[in-house]
Amino acid sequence: MVIIVLLASGFLVTSLASYFVARESLRAQIALSELPLTSDNIYSEIRHDLSRPVFLSAMMATDTFLRDWILDGEIDERQIIKYLKEIQTKYHTFTSFFVSEKSRNYYHANGILKKVAQDEARDRWYFRVRDMKTDYEINVDPDLANKDAMTIFINYRVFDYDNTYIGATGVGLTVGAVMELIQTYQEKYNRAIYFADRNGDIKLAGSNFDPTVKNMARLGYALPLQDSGGAPPEGSFRYERNGQVIHANIRFIDEFEWYLVVEQPEQETIRQIYTTLLMNLGICVAVTLVVLVLINTAVSAYQKRIETLRGIVPICSYCKQIRDDKGYWNKVEEYVARHTEAKFSHSICPACMEVHFPNEYKAIQSKKGRK
Repeated sequence: MVIIVLLASGFLVTSLASYFVARESLRAQIALSELPLTSDNIYSEIRHDLSRPVFLSAMMATDTFLRDWILDGEIDERQIIKYLKEIQTKYHTFTSFFVSEKSRNYYHANGILKKVAQDEARDRWYFRVRDMKTDYEINVDPDLANKDAMTIFINYRVFDYDNTYIGATGVGLTVGAVMELIQTYQEKYNRAIYFADRNGDIKLAGSNFDPTVKNMARLGYALPLQDSGGAPPEGSFRYERNGQVIHANIRFIDEFEWYLVVEQPEQETIRQIYTTLLMNLGICVAVTLVVLVLINTAVSAYQKRIETLRGIVPICSYCKQIRDDKGYWNKVEEYVARHTEAKFSHSICPACMEVHFPNEYKAIQSKKGRK
């Protein structure tokens, strides 16, 4: 039993040590190599796909035709409508628009939608853009021109040649189109992807993301979402959610002022080494059982060989033959040789020599006396 306990303990300790070492190695690989590399690829593709509308809005804001048409008094509205329709058609945007600071007209590819008013809730975005310090913003709002479909707007401030604010222009993408883009990335890289602003509010996420989660604080870990020394926080994090270890990598996208968060549960990656652990433990149990059977067989055989000699041995009072457990009488040397590891060599003791060989006995004693 001591041998079995030592053997099983050695197998168990070795298998568990190998499992934990392999798990930590995989975790380090995910955090330091695999997830950052995947995040970099997604980051590059998303910047390429989603930064295009930002550059397009910047181009519109500095377009000489647009600024000249405004400065000339917005005389022919057909020109601006044609311009916006050409932008929308050529660059495949969901919408394109311009709001004049002078006339407050909301120009669209389909015509003039309305006049923006400061006291109307739906127009607050324009006055926010007018007063902001940055050149543009990304905002998710319902689109009046498209039956209030949720749209990602890039609102860009327009200035005249003297750097005076004259309006806001930009394009819009449907949230559904961007969600499909995120879904494509998720299926391609098998990762959970979502966007959050500086406050941790979830802005966009894939279809497998919990819609009840509105802020990253609900996800079970605290991320440093506030700037430190002017530098947006980036890096890899690990936390637990519903008993499962999640690895997350965060990148800040300057063009959108959003965080790109890529998450990877380690369960699928760890499952393979966990299966290996179970296989090793199964092999250890099998080997231990085999050793147990072999040891038990050997010990039983040995005990069986010596158990007669350990008990009462029936021996003849005259000829000294021994009776075995089957009732047969055996010479002493045969019986002992059969039940022990001993081997016999024959000789004659002094008493027997004196009885059976008296002359030889006397001669031997005479020689001893002269010495």
